[in-house]
Order: sequence, then structure tokens, then C-alpha cells
Amino acid sequence: MNAMIPKVSIGLPVRNGEDTLRIAIDSLLAQDYQDFELIISDNASTDETSKICLDYARRDSRVQFRRNDTNVGAAENFNGVFRSSRGKYFMWAAHDDRWHSSYVGRCLAGLEQNRDVVLCFTGIRFIDTLGRPLDDTTVRNIIGDYNRMHTRSMGLVQRVKELSSSLNWYAAYGLIRVGALRQTALYRDGYGGDVMLLMDLLFQGETLVLPEALFDYRLVQKTAETHHEVITGSPHTAGKLQPYTQLATSLLDVIDRSRFSSSIKSDLREDLIENVSFSNQPWARKIHAENESRFHPGDRFLVSVQIRDLLARAPSRAISELRDMAFQKFLLGLSAPDRMRHRAQRMLDRHLLWRLRPKRSN
Repeated sequence: MNAMIPKVSIGLPVRNGEDTLRIAIDSLLAQDYQDFELIISDNASTDETSKICLDYARRDSRVQFRRNDTNVGAAENFNGVFRSSRGKYFMWAAHDDRWHSSYVGRCLAGLEQNRDVVLCFTGIRFIDTLGRPLDDTTVRNIIGDYNRMHTRSMGLVQRVKELSSSLNWYAAYGLIRVGALRQTALYRDGYGGDVMLLMDLLFQGETLVLPEALFDYRLVQKTAETHHEVITGSPHTAGKLQPYTQLATSLLDVIDRSRFSSSIKSDLREDLIENVSFSNQPWARKIHAENESRFHPGDRFLVSVQIRDLLARAPSRAISELRDMAFQKFLLGLSAPDRMRHRAQRMLDRHLLWRLRPKRSN
């Protein structure tokens, strides 16, 4: 073991985590791979969190402890532990999760054996607030499906498309190459900051998910308002939250600001909009619910067109209304199977009404 510079750094950001913090720290310190540092950052807790952390720091030289005097928000606290790290590989750890003793070692092997992989994760076992395992039916009832993020051997466009193919992401708690992580914007201060981080990582390489369930994720339901306050450190006061609309828009912005050619960006944007407006129906339904007052009622094909309009850059209201009317009339006389209806929708969306767009003046 290199006592000066550990190979792996683990960052544990926490705020008011006294109930589960010892369980999390104990499972990390019990890893069979030992060459790591554990950096804990207490974000101005008002409970016994700091006392617990100081106790571990006194007893184990691998534990480093820091404390924020004021609540800086979860995003900044997450980024702070990374900036303090020294290892070649890094992972974030939540104060209420648990890890099998082989978790770090198995993920490290996955990275070292696969040069194209920038993040290695494992299967998940979901647990309740008391630490009891949840069966698959209960998990589906609470969150539906979740995005496994296994993109091994996928090309750039395919693996980025995979990010928006289903909801609920946990892979940001995998082990990450520090060189790749430094090329990202880290956790952004907004809803879905971890998802935007994952997109940044997918721009650089593949993600590997090992089949063994070596990670216990404590499933705690939060409202969008609570989630916003945790991330930013302050309550939301500016009207109705639209987290899934905001996340789709933010991911489009990440694509727009990427280093890729305009043709690749176009492919990435089209795949994302196709997923969030149609293919990924749970996401499409959430966007529809968040913007219900702006949408005409209709089936999933009409909703898809309206979501596309919503996500377009500076859409024209006249063109949007024309698109709705044209597609409604089109659907009335359509008797083809769903895939033909979808194909026709895309034809209308991409070609027919695009020709009617307002022309830009030179």
C-alpha cells in the first residue's frame, strides 16, 4: 500500500446523516481492497454527524474529515470531496447506502482490465429506510424501472442514447477514472446533476456494469421540492418545478456545448428528443404532466409532437399550432399499426412542417 498517495479515493458528502452514517462508513472501511482514502465532508449538519465523523477520523488514518460552516448544497459538497481527492480512481458514497466488501476491488479490476471504460458499477440491491431488502415488485411499484447504464462495446451515439432510454440513474456511485472525471463539469447545481455528469462521462468512454449486486441503495422517496433544496441548499420559490422538462433541456445544452461535430450533435439531440417525447413513455408522461396547461389533449403521438415543439430552440407559436392541427387531422384517418403511425409522425415532424418554418433574415 502506498501510504502517501492512495490509488482510490472515496468521497462521502453528508448532511444530518447520524441515523445511517456509521453503517455506511463501516461498510467502506471493511473493503477487502485497502489502498484508499475516505474523505468525508459534513455540510453544516445540526445533528451528531460531525461527532461521528471525528470519531472515525481519530481511529482510522484513511479517514479525512472536513466541515462546511454553512449549507452549500449537495452539489457543491459532492464536488468538494472530489477536489480534495488524490487517487487515480474516485467514487462518491452516500451516507445511507452500503457496499459489499468486494465492491471497490471488483470495480477497480473492471477499470484496469478495460481501457475504454471510464466508469465501473455493479448491480443494485434496493433497501428500505430500515435497511431491509426490497423485492422486485415493490421496487417497480416505487420507481418503475431504472437505467442500468451498461454501455460496454457501444459507440458514442449509441451509448449516449442509452442514457435517456429509461428513468432513474444510480451509476454515478460507481468507480470513475479521475482523468475522465476532470474533463466533466462535475455535479451541476440543478435537478439531475448526476445525469448530466453521466452524459459528460459517456462522451469520453464506456460504462461497465458488473452483474453481481454488490451495492445496497437505500430507497428514500423525495418530492421535487425537497430534491431541489437538497441539491442547492435553498428552498424553491420560483413557481412550479418542472424537473423532467428541465433535465431534458439541460441534457440538450450539454450536447450543444460538447466538442463534437455538428452532425454528431444533431444525432445526439435527435435521439434524446425521440426518447423523452416518445420511446421513453414514463419520461414523456412526466413532461406532459409538467406542461399540461400548454398541451392539447391527445394520444401519445400527438403528445410526442408537442414535446418536440416544447424542446425546440425558440419555437414559433404559429408553427406549433399548425403542427398540432395537422397531426390531429392526420390521426383521425389513420388505421396503420403503431409503428407506421410513429413513422408518419416523424415524417411530419422532420420534413413537412419544417419547410413551413419562418425564414431567418440575413
